[in-house]
Amino acid sequence: MLQRTIIASGKALIWGESGGALHCVADAVKRYEQMLGPGKIRYEYGFGGNGAEEFKQFEESGKEGVHKWIACMNPHEEIIVAAFKKLFENIYAEPALKLGYARWGVKEVVAGIDTALLLKRLYPEAKFIFLVRNPYACLLSIKRRNWMDQKGEKDPLGFYANHWKTLATQFRKAGFGFYIRYEDLILKHDTLQSLMSYLEVENIQEDFILRSRVDWAAENEDDLSWLEKLRVSNLLGDETAAHGYSAI
Repeated sequence: MLQRTIIASGKALIWGESGGALHCVADAVKRYEQMLGPGKIRYEYGFGGNGAEEFKQFEESGKEGVHKWIACMNPHEEIIVAAFKKLFENIYAEPALKLGYARWGVKEVVAGIDTALLLKRLYPEAKFIFLVRNPYACLLSIKRRNWMDQKGEKDPLGFYANHWKTLATQFRKAGFGFYIRYEDLILKHDTLQSLMSYLEVENIQEDFILRSRVDWAAENEDDLSWLEKLRVSNLLGDETAAHGYSAI
């Protein structure tokens, strides 16, 4: 709904989910940083590879560089980061412009704060919206779609509940961007207006959310059982209340 509401303004094209690809790009940048970093510093995936220093020595040694230890040599970090930015320009910016949208964005449900921080690094002036929804409503929706992408997961309820908690906690503590609850978006006019002011987007149709209809449909009419609700409450702990939602 939020994605379509912004597009309806005619000012920005918000692309859909990438299936976690943006998260993978952020992870890839982390791994490059590790390989470039000092060997005695521990990063998320292990110790630094000293690749930046190896590259420097290789450059300075000319043809004799082949006799240097260059196992983790990589180009300068600025080159790598610029290349990823160009990737986003090719995938998102250029096609959006061809469709008549000078501004573009991406909607994601897999990516977390690491992805947002990478995009913030690439686009310092970018706007970020952190959207949360009542976790019980989220889990009910997913259950009614037969647990969607996690049909082979032994514990889909636990998987999605923990995913909600991770993202909700990150969004609440982000320290930048615009935090918004789905319920406020669809029920409170002033919330929508504040969002549009943050995005610097005008021409939003105030009744768009009420008028908009899509062909999404549930695959069953299941409800969350009392035991499932109790388990979700235990898994989420105080994070539910931190967003103003009731535990059960």
